[in-house]
Amino acid sequence: MTDLFAATEGPQDVAADECPCPNPDDQYLMEIDEGGVTLTHKACGKQPRGDYLDLVCLPQTPVTVKAEPYGNCDGREWHGDHRCDCGIYLDVAVNHLAVMHNDQPYLIGRDYADRDGEVWRISDLRDAQDQPLVYLLPEGAGEPGPIAEIDEAYGPLTLQPLTPKETTA
Repeated sequence: MTDLFAATEGPQDVAADECPCPNPDDQYLMEIDEGGVTLTHKACGKQPRGDYLDLVCLPQTPVTVKAEPYGNCDGREWHGDHRCDCGIYLDVAVNHLAVMHNDQPYLIGRDYADRDGEVWRISDLRDAQDQPLVYLLPEGAGEPGPIAEIDEAYGPLTLQPLTPKETTA
């Protein structure tokens, strides 16, 4: 009879969990779960070689965060000095409908007001320098311009709340 407990004791063969690819490409999947980070190579599904956790850095990434309920706690209870949050978890998803400009995310298809109250919309079109184009509303009010030029001339651009029609879509 095999002793299962004895088989799990002792040093684990970490190399068996590491990426065996001789020259892996740079495409990995990152999962963040309860504060822990896991990277797996997209091609083989295994972790990078070595102790990579201290080397993980991530630039600002536009995300959508939704609070999702779970369990029977409704969040009205208190645990010591803190309101209960055990009935909520945060579901975070990368927002692929965003562009970065000056380390700030701008949401494609959303409206932004400039310092004079004029409303601009971020489009998914790009100019020859790969800059996202922004156009003045109402559509057709002028030619779209690169976000850098619009932000410099009319900014700061401030995200406007969704209209009731947009929130139900």
